[in-house]
Amino acid sequence: MIHFVKSTVDLIQIELDIINSDKYFNRISKDKDEWTSIDLTAEINESLNMGAERFLIKDDDTYVGIIEFLMMNPNDGFTWLGLLTIKKEYQHKGYGKQALHAFYKIMSDREVNVFRIGVLSMNEPAHKFWRKQGFKEVRKTTMKDNKEIMIYEKCLEP
Repeated sequence: MIHFVKSTVDLIQIELDIINSDKYFNRISKDKDEWTSIDLTAEINESLNMGAERFLIKDDDTYVGIIEFLMMNPNDGFTWLGLLTIKKEYQHKGYGKQALHAFYKIMSDREVNVFRIGVLSMNEPAHKFWRKQGFKEVRKTTMKDNKEIMIYEKCLEP
């Protein structure tokens, strides 16, 4: 059974191992195979400065992924799931779905019925995953780094 562990500076190496396990995602998101601790620290700080909450996903004693969300995006007023990534060796084993359902519970507890995600247009495996989970396309847009994303939305049962 998975649970979330609040991200701290002491866990940066674990996060780096998770992020760097998926070279494909790193290439399409950051145009490089591996992140440095400086890259990751900057990314985390930017998110935290916006008010994001970040957690490592843990199964018993094993860290399997990272999840980050923003309760209110100042750009559109919606809650956003900003990151859900599973370490490459644990992908396709149900951890993404488990983490997503744990996230749904948090949203339900906080009385959030609708949230959004952004998926890089080139990330076809992610599009397939999110559509399978019942997410609906809202619109395409371009991020500040000129990467095109599809915004998806999920409505949870009240």
